[in-house]
Amino acid sequence: MKTHIILTILCICAHSCTSNPFWDDSSKSEITLSGSIIPEHLETDTRVFVWLEGFNIHTETNEEDEFIITLDDVIDDISGPMKIYFFIHNYSLDSVTVNFTNSRLSSNQSYISSSGRLLETIYLKKIISCNIGSSTQINDLFEIEMPLIDYDISMHQSANIDIYRFPLSDSLDYNSGLIFHNISEDTIILHRYTTFDEDGLLIQDQTYPLSLNRNEELIWIYLINEDQLDLSEGEYEIVPYFQVKHSYLPIGLINALGGNDIFTFSDKYLDMPNDVLSATIVIEQ
Repeated sequence: MKTHIILTILCICAHSCTSNPFWDDSSKSEITLSGSIIPEHLETDTRVFVWLEGFNIHTETNEEDEFIITLDDVIDDISGPMKIYFFIHNYSLDSVTVNFTNSRLSSNQSYISSSGRLLETIYLKKIISCNIGSSTQINDLFEIEMPLIDYDISMHQSANIDIYRFPLSDSLDYNSGLIFHNISEDTIILHRYTTFDEDGLLIQDQTYPLSLNRNEELIWIYLINEDQLDLSEGEYEIVPYFQVKHSYLPIGLINALGGNDIFTFSDKYLDMPNDVLSATIVIEQ
């Protein structure tokens, strides 16, 4: 009887020593998560912002549309499903779930391999394309009486979008809100159109919510008041302001991007990944 008890204990011990809920060696401190994230209809070199909740680690994709997150100094008490989020402002937010036990990769995974690699490529779905209009005479922009820039808009999905609009001659067909980025000096000038009426009263733009449908095509015309601009010599990127109203963005993701200010009409707006084909102009003194 004593012999049987000892053998049973040995068998249980052997089983518990070889059965591991983690794929990696528990003595290994480094965990790597990686994968391929391809934004559909991408028109610039915009990178995808990648954020891992729980661990609050973020990175971006490289030129090959690949991302790598290395967890080499992790805390020991993160367990449960955590999401990796993939973000570009004018794309739908996407994510995959990764299961952790004591900050180690659990064996029950649906989206990653035992090495931490995404099992499938993620294709981000574009919401809106915004490209400089072909009718804009950018080289003669400040030679005409009322300078303006038009952008061609294509909706790939239905979405709510906030812009600034200016009531010119009882019409709200004109947009406001351009960001002039001096590429050589890396400085920014924010421009929102204002003017005075015949009585000398200031007329300003206003926030205007849009509800746009999939496959909708339109033109956004942005007004410029040259008297309000003081552009030094150099090459400028002219970026139109708009805000896609995502149905959900985790607060941790927003903070990792730079906070809520990054969605506002400010110099931080250009820090946000946003696939927009902007106008460029060279100012010569």
